[in-house]
Amino acid sequence: MSTEPEPENPDTTDSEGRPDRGGARYRAGRQKRTGWRRVVNWKVFGFTVLGMFLLGAGAIGVAFAVIDVPEPNDFSTSETTIVYWDDGETELGRFSAENREIVDIEEIPQTLQQAVVAAEDRSFYENSGFSLTGMARAGWDALRGESSAGGGSTITQQYVKNYYLTQDRSYTRKLRELVISVKIDQDVDKDQILADYLNTIWFGRGTYGVQTASRSYFGVDVADLDLAQSAALAAILRSPTRYDPTLGPENAERFAQRFQYVLDGMVVTGAIDQATADATVPPEILPEKQVNRYGGPNGYLLAMVRDELFAMGYDEQEIETGGLRVTSTFNTQAQSAAIQAIQDERPTEDADGVRIGLAAVRPGDGAVVAVYGGPDAVEQSYNDAVDAIPQAGSTVKPFVLAAALENGYSLRSTFWGNSPFDPPELGPPVNNQGNEDYGRNVSLERAMERSINTAFVDVAMEMGPDKVVDSLVRAGFPDDEQLQANLNPRVAIGIGGVSALNMANSYATLASRGTHTGTHTVQQIVDRDGAVAYEHQAAGEQVFEEDVMDDVTYSLTETVDNGTAEAAQDLDRPVAAKTGTHDDLTAWFSGYTPQLAASVVYFRGDGTQSLDGVGGMDHFSGGAYPGRTWTAFMQGALEGMPEEDFPEAANIREENDNGGGGGNDRPDRPDRPDRPNDDDENDDGGDEGGQGDEGEETPPSDESGEQPGGEETGGDESGATESGEETGGDETGATESGEETGGDESGATEVGTEWGGTDTGGTETGDTGDTSGDTGTETGDTSGTETGDTGTDSGTDTGTPAPNGRAAQAAVLVLGAGALAFGRVSRRRR
Repeated sequence: MSTEPEPENPDTTDSEGRPDRGGARYRAGRQKRTGWRRVVNWKVFGFTVLGMFLLGAGAIGVAFAVIDVPEPNDFSTSETTIVYWDDGETELGRFSAENREIVDIEEIPQTLQQAVVAAEDRSFYENSGFSLTGMARAGWDALRGESSAGGGSTITQQYVKNYYLTQDRSYTRKLRELVISVKIDQDVDKDQILADYLNTIWFGRGTYGVQTASRSYFGVDVADLDLAQSAALAAILRSPTRYDPTLGPENAERFAQRFQYVLDGMVVTGAIDQATADATVPPEILPEKQVNRYGGPNGYLLAMVRDELFAMGYDEQEIETGGLRVTSTFNTQAQSAAIQAIQDERPTEDADGVRIGLAAVRPGDGAVVAVYGGPDAVEQSYNDAVDAIPQAGSTVKPFVLAAALENGYSLRSTFWGNSPFDPPELGPPVNNQGNEDYGRNVSLERAMERSINTAFVDVAMEMGPDKVVDSLVRAGFPDDEQLQANLNPRVAIGIGGVSALNMANSYATLASRGTHTGTHTVQQIVDRDGAVAYEHQAAGEQVFEEDVMDDVTYSLTETVDNGTAEAAQDLDRPVAAKTGTHDDLTAWFSGYTPQLAASVVYFRGDGTQSLDGVGGMDHFSGGAYPGRTWTAFMQGALEGMPEEDFPEAANIREENDNGGGGGNDRPDRPDRPDRPNDDDENDDGGDEGGQGDEGEETPPSDESGEQPGGEETGGDESGATESGEETGGDETGATESGEETGGDESGATEVGTEWGGTDTGGTETGDTGDTSGDTGTETGDTSGTETGDTGTDSGTDTGTPAPNGRAAQAAVLVLGAGALAFGRVSRRRR
């Protein structure tokens, strides 16, 4: 039997051939790995985690190297442009893409800063721009389907998202947000980060930033917030649409819980103690006011400021987001007076479609202090004081007078006053209002008082309509196609159109004694850095001589005292004014004091519809509703301002022998009736009546033209003298004891009487007030010859001599006295 050992099993030996003692038993007892266990083990996991960490670290390093802090986005730097009234403090309105007003950290109270930190990021002053615990907490809450009370992002991250990035939810944006937050935290002071955050964050109600939010929710500036209001804003900040308590009961309940959360957080951070938190109750929160910035009549003012900013070179973005502080020229007292005057004085009867424009300008610098363009600039964007161009009517006559005074005429120069005025070269005849006759020779002063169309068209024909247009343009009328298209004598009665604003500015030229300045609505602009970017400097131009303006102003004060603009007497201070109508389509009242010029216009629809019947008036005149509206406005606008006097009348060319008024010799117009010169006997007294009893010169300010014994009873202009009377509305040539009752031109003299159209003849011996020795002889009842220093006038009259010259003279005296008494009663009534 063999005793040799069995051969060794090669599977049981080690790598050096040594037997693996127990190896077989070990392998037989160990379970083989199958499936994923063969691949994943702790070693693999460890190496994988390490690799991912190194990869992540590398990615973050690359990100930090590649991602730079960008420039702030347009949204974050957008700031509201605020427009102020002329005091530079009271807000008129604002322009904004985002309603934001940026404030410094010093203006934000500590209570608000502490409340926001307690609500949004309690580790704000310790973290490095991000919070791992906050992110983990937010992630855990998200997994449980709950909202995180504190949120996952730090204040710095929210600031970066709003200030530098966009609101998209991509992973790329989140990575950039994280990187930039860390960089910002390293480079920017925490207070500056908090201030920028509070100036950019959305608070609902269309507001961005704590300043506009404070005004919206509490009606105060952010600097004036108390603890409760600060905690309330911090509570609303998280989600304004969910936590604004004015939006419903559910919001109110959420707000109460969030408000308490903020207070508890302030206790945790040490901002307040528990007793203070327990004593603090939610404040009263104002409901949101839905305000359209262009709503109401003041919307027109904002639109005018905006248009002027455009004209100055500012673009839409600068106006909407540039944070400008614009001081306008509009005065809150004057604007309130304009709105109130129109509300109080506008007609209500048959007034559908009636539109009113009002504008007021400060003489000397062109500042627009008030505008009424309509009841609401949103419902009606068309500005009735700026965009509407209604025909001007008789409000242009002061500028016709200015042109006449510049071209050799005086207030005493006389022109045709009867209606119609129909020289062949004029074309269709011109009529006075109501076809009133005022005499064939009416002074320019009288023509202004009674707004006599025929006289102004006459003077325009004599000196040329181009001079009228030139006067209008220099005063402030736009030199447009419409004005040039009306280059004919009718331009003197306002057949061209003009806006109420341009009319007011033209009258401001009169008020400033001939200095014209273009209108403006912007006084000062301050940029977002507090630097003055623009300051208006008035640059007026002397376009009329002062003495010319003084005479025009004097004539307009007479129009108030004795003429068509008597409504302005209620202003009870020195005032010059003029009415105007064009057919039945427009009605104006324009005027001024030394401090303020204003114009009011009424028209209907698009200006082509009749105003007759409005307010129950058969004829809607400028002296009625427009006059009362203008006066009410001026009373309110000037309240508190001292009275100022106008300069005295200059009376230019009053002593000139020929004053430019034209003489009796008119070879170029043989069809026209002869008229006296300025120094002729019918113009020495400044009225149509000539001399008084003892040759004294009567003042030119009397509306009726009456002299010591004369009277006008028909509302027309009288040429009567001491014992003369005119009842037919035409001009008389009667002198001391003469009378004309038939409305024809008298050749009667000192002791002669014309009765019922008969001429008694007689002798006229000069002009008692004229030292030139003017003499003339009128012969018999069939012919008369007058010889004087102006030429020879001969003609033939037919009629029957009066039966008794002395008896007729006595009768004239009695009738004249009665007429005088009646006229004084009439004037008192007027």
